[in-house]
Amino acid sequence: MSITSFSLSSFRNIEAASFSPQCINIIFGENGSGKTSLLEAIYFLSHGRSFRTSKHRTVIREGAEKFVLHAKKRSNNLTIPLGLQKNSQGETLIKIQGKPSRRISDLAQVLPVQVITPDSYSFFFGGPKERRSFVDLGVFHVEHEFFVHWQNFNKVLKQRNALLKSKPRELHSMLAVWDKEFVRLAEKITQLRESYIERFKTLFFDRLCTELELLNDLEIVFDQGWKSKESLLEVLKQNRESDLMRGYTSKGPHKADLTIKTSLGLVENAFSRGQLKLLLYALKVAQNSLIEQETGKQSILLIDDLPSELSEDTKGKVGKLLAHCESQIFITTIEPESVSAVLDALDKPKALFHVKHGELITR
Repeated sequence: MSITSFSLSSFRNIEAASFSPQCINIIFGENGSGKTSLLEAIYFLSHGRSFRTSKHRTVIREGAEKFVLHAKKRSNNLTIPLGLQKNSQGETLIKIQGKPSRRISDLAQVLPVQVITPDSYSFFFGGPKERRSFVDLGVFHVEHEFFVHWQNFNKVLKQRNALLKSKPRELHSMLAVWDKEFVRLAEKITQLRESYIERFKTLFFDRLCTELELLNDLEIVFDQGWKSKESLLEVLKQNRESDLMRGYTSKGPHKADLTIKTSLGLVENAFSRGQLKLLLYALKVAQNSLIEQETGKQSILLIDDLPSELSEDTKGKVGKLLAHCESQIFITTIEPESVSAVLDALDKPKALFHVKHGELITR
């Protein structure tokens, strides 16, 4: 079990609620009742932010000064209390096992969480940022050195971009110094990403693609952010003048991307929306499975409005995918009957939670 208890107060339209999840958790209720807010609260406890908005004040219940989240996570024989509080001024208080922490990454390490929403199509149709974030979430959990390298790289990137914008007299000599560290960190980050993606692809194709015929023709290609056969140091030199005009660094691991295609072209052009959603489920399940396999930590998968744009046949395939997943799963829907095709494939302890006007009722 991952989360054994969860409580929240003054979060969205929920004044106070607490519940004890099982392996599979169905949260149902009318639109606007607060069921998605429960998923959002779990996500917030892991990521320190919402998947619905960047404005933290809108998350705090009207009339309240702060919201509070608390959970107990079971890991092997250890119970780990986790807490997060955020006030209207944006001040955040984090506690792990009763001890204060300043870093959201500490929560994320303990509580790996992914979410699938009706808006998750942006993974395919949006820019590279979301696909890059997907890769980095996995690397973050399985490669302990990645986060430090990524933090240091971002500091160097900001410094380099500041030089490109300010154009000091000694620009070229200063860039030469920063470029060496830029390249050193970029190569470490890229090596960790590529190693992770190769292991991810092995699990994805060997364990999941056999379940879903539509995935048999897939190819996953990683773009590191510059041409793989070229020296990044030379690429930076060659692009220096154009980067000066732009005022930012145009090549590097911060521009990496993941491309998924078939013999007919990119999946976003070749697949139906139902097929894309099924593919998205497969990617998320594979990622959680790899994190669990390599770290021993049980992940959490949040699925908002599961029935959206899925036929009964596709729901059955989603159920088969989730059956491969050892993650703790939270699913929202208006009526439990609408996900029965999924639940039939999941032979695990289940719990029903009814949300009505911001109040939670265990069924």
